[in-house]
Amino acid sequence: MDTLMNLFVESDGSKMQNVYTPLSLTAHLIFCFLATALYLTMYYRRGSVHYLLLMFAIDATIITQYWTSSAAIATLAVIEIVLIGSTIFFYIKYSKKLKAENAAKEAARKEAEERAKAAEKADNEENGKIVDNAFDD
Repeated sequence: MDTLMNLFVESDGSKMQNVYTPLSLTAHLIFCFLATALYLTMYYRRGSVHYLLLMFAIDATIITQYWTSSAAIATLAVIEIVLIGSTIFFYIKYSKKLKAENAAKEAARKEAEERAKAAEKADNEENGKIVDNAFDD
């Protein structure tokens, strides 16, 4: 537990590095590394750009570890707004595409099911005619 808490405490003993970054550099780097690994994996598995944009938005926060001027923070804010806005746009686009694909799969499944039922019904009718004809003689 102490090792975990040490990640959040600077080497000089202070609990916060600056106003914009409440995490120590080590904790922030670990967080960014884990987020990068997670979102690269999600991009690889699902192939949607919004995972990469969100990854870049998270990784861009590392700027606050090195530059705390108002110009740097304002630039980061603009970058974050653009990245998160783009993430939302591409997520909605991806979601609609996924819904359309699922609807197409469901329609194909229902059509195949109806064909199977029609074929089974035709087979039953054909078998019924054969049995009926057997007793006509």
